[in-house]
Amino acid sequence: MQDNLPPTPLASDAPDRSGATRERLILAAEAMFAREGLDAVSLRQVNAAAGQRNASAAHYHFGSKEALIEAVSSYRLARVNLRRMERLAAIEARGTPGLRDLVEVMVLPMVEEIEQTAGGANYIQVLAQLGGHPVHDLAKLVRSKNAEALQRCSKLAAAQLSEIPYRVFEARFGLMILTAITALANRERMLISPVTDEKVEMPMLVSVLIDSLVASLSAPLSASTMAELGHSTKMLA
Repeated sequence: MQDNLPPTPLASDAPDRSGATRERLILAAEAMFAREGLDAVSLRQVNAAAGQRNASAAHYHFGSKEALIEAVSSYRLARVNLRRMERLAAIEARGTPGLRDLVEVMVLPMVEEIEQTAGGANYIQVLAQLGGHPVHDLAKLVRSKNAEALQRCSKLAAAQLSEIPYRVFEARFGLMILTAITALANRERMLISPVTDEKVEMPMLVSVLIDSLVASLSAPLSASTMAELGHSTKMLA
């Protein structure tokens, strides 16, 4: 297929490799992925949506569709990470963050990106797709340098919940991330749904979501989980 051809150098784009053209391609891809799905969009379609006359522009800037998806994911995550770091630093300046503080650090910057930036609703839809995709890996994002604040929050929260075995905490933390992304993405889908007029106000959703996430992280271990811990040597999925 044409999308698998090697990148073609573009003399006119060379000085702008990390600049405006790259950003236009990322934002065009993000919007198309959100609307049509990660697997339904080709690099050629992204080129056209970004107004690129050269059909090899996306190949030149990213090399492959997989690399473009990673660039789309990282584009906003870097900004969200910066907000998280700033919020966490402000809380730590006042004292030791509580568990709810840490969950807010993780959730509120995502909400700000959705509500306060152009295309923010596209961002959360792409994240939701990554969370359920059989090939592309949301966990890879969580381990990336652009998730430094998320990683710090995880360590701080685990220290506060020392009575919870770490592999249980790790599983809960992963589920927490997926729950937050799914809840926010579902809310955005409902806003544009032609089949329902039920709209959830963002402040209420966020408050209830944070309540739920704090509770899920700190819940006492059930007898069932204790039994599994007693005879299982595998990491929880």
